[in-house]
Amino acid sequence: MDVALPLLGATSAWITPPVVISVSALIFTLASFWWIQVRRGHPRVETGHVFSGTITGNKIILYIPLVFHNPAPATLVVADIKLRLSGGAGDENSPDRRALPKRMFWIAFHGSVYPEQGKHRQYAMPFAVEGRKSVERVIEFQWDTPETQLKDGPYTATVEVLALPQRWRRRRWSSVCTFQLRTDLWSGNRNALIPRTNDPEFYEAIREVTG
Repeated sequence: MDVALPLLGATSAWITPPVVISVSALIFTLASFWWIQVRRGHPRVETGHVFSGTITGNKIILYIPLVFHNPAPATLVVADIKLRLSGGAGDENSPDRRALPKRMFWIAFHGSVYPEQGKHRQYAMPFAVEGRKSVERVIEFQWDTPETQLKDGPYTATVEVLALPQRWRRRRWSSVCTFQLRTDLWSGNRNALIPRTNDPEFYEAIREVTG
């Protein structure tokens, strides 16, 4: 009978050990259900070292391959993406000082980093990432009438994502991935939309092969 006595010492108290155990079990069950089935998370984004890019006086275009991973069980929606460029190795007279930081807009996405003729180019639209799954996208970012030709790399590129839904109906952007944009490795054909690399070792290896 002692096990059923009130925990607070009062003979009329309802907080008895069986009640505490039952309430704790209920709380644990609800918390577990929320964590395993309902919890919403933030996207994790990764990229590789190969991308495509072109720089002209009228426009800068970058095709960046991204993998969006949703670590939480509930589906999330990637509503918008931007690429923020900053930094640079130029001096105080470099055009970068006036042009950067700059956010490039998501225009479309593709099936590969190499622009293939005849392949469908799908314009930017929200896409879903199911719980505990990943989605691959090659995102096309553009910058019209750029004030710089990005000749003084490397630059810091930050992928910013607007993922929905958010708490209290806020629309807050999140910085989810940061990498170096090595435009200083671009040798010739800067106006050609061709595959590029951000890896100096890979770049040197290709130069040795191609001469």
